[in-house]
Amino acid sequence: MTTTANPAPLTDTRIEAYLTRLDSALRGISPAEKQDILFEIRAHILDSIVAAENREAAIDRVLRLLGAPEELAQRYNTERLLTRASLTFSPWLLLQTTWRWAKLGMKGTIAFFLAVIGYGTAFAFTVVILLKPFRKANVGMWWGNDNFIIGAPAHPEGMHELLGQGFVPVMAVSAFALAVGTTHALRRLIRKHSQTSF
Repeated sequence: MTTTANPAPLTDTRIEAYLTRLDSALRGISPAEKQDILFEIRAHILDSIVAAENREAAIDRVLRLLGAPEELAQRYNTERLLTRASLTFSPWLLLQTTWRWAKLGMKGTIAFFLAVIGYGTAFAFTVVILLKPFRKANVGMWWGNDNFIIGAPAHPEGMHELLGQGFVPVMAVSAFALAVGTTHALRRLIRKHSQTSF
């Protein structure tokens, strides 16, 4: 009667060390979600090496392709934020999320600049609305001397204020429209990204 040797277990200190580092790097994630991620990554690693002739080389290759555990955790955290942001109307959360997304590639960078320009302009319009009661004669929408200025021109000589009493309502509607439009555009970009990622 012959006995066959048990195959070498499909675990390795490098795999365990990688998963331990990934576990530590996955901050702000519920324990159940973290376990799902760790299970998914472990299964991916084991599937990649199970049929390899050179197991050591296969482990090296798959860990290298996954990247540093901290970078992988950042990708998971960003994807989780993107999923949450696709359902929100909070400009602050969308701005934070696009900042994190910008660190992962060009689409995120474009989304972040859209957020900064859209929300930044809406914020600037809100500031000039708040300044109007204190500087009625100076704050407005000005045209002249080949310049167009919203706010208070340094040299108003030769310039004309275009909106008069309509300045505050026009700027309020513009600020609101910019904030809402930016929010919808960012949510659309995030949803489109989520449909094609992971």
